[in-house]
Amino acid sequence: MSEEWHYTVGGQQGGPVSTAQLKQLASSGQLSQTDMVWKQGMADWVPAGKLKGLFVAPNPYTPPPIPVISELNYSITYAGFWKRFAAAFIDGIVTMVGGFVVGFVFGIVLIAGGTDDPEVLEFFGNIIGIIIGWLYFSVMESSSTQATLGKMALGLKVTDLHGNKVSFGRATGRHFAKILSVFLLLVGFLMVAFTEKKQGLHDMIAGCLVTNK
Repeated sequence: MSEEWHYTVGGQQGGPVSTAQLKQLASSGQLSQTDMVWKQGMADWVPAGKLKGLFVAPNPYTPPPIPVISELNYSITYAGFWKRFAAAFIDGIVTMVGGFVVGFVFGIVLIAGGTDDPEVLEFFGNIIGIIIGWLYFSVMESSSTQATLGKMALGLKVTDLHGNKVSFGRATGRHFAKILSVFLLLVGFLMVAFTEKKQGLHDMIAGCLVTNK
């Protein structure tokens, strides 16, 4: 196609325009295939759709829609009460041994510093025990393993309600929510045996699940 095209849109004549400008009008939708075009040397006006290369042919292939993946589209099996009890038993031994070792070393340091009051030593021992338990559960359950040593031994992991790894803050909330379960005469722990997703009270409060790996 050469330069100096004239065209009609809605009965109104336009032009002259270059070939590039005519293509731009076609691509932008300002010029339809039924609108008439003409250039010098042509015997008569013709529909724009008859000009080869003026309109880009539509892509005949339409890709299928991207499937929407549900939040829990994979198989999840919730950890049962006795399996979680066994994992908790192992973790209890681990934290007890760890607390004893750290408490013993810290106690020697306090005594060497002149502090030998049994009540003071007991107070600091309790504080150390709380810190060790908090860090043990919260750090490990928010790590890439998503599990404490006891849970790893039983093939369990802690997730959020969508199956994702929990944050340190959520793991901390879950850990200290266990205090409420203790105050309720352990009912919060027994709920694992009866709830649909095998959640204890502390799991529900923190929005967590304990599942099989």
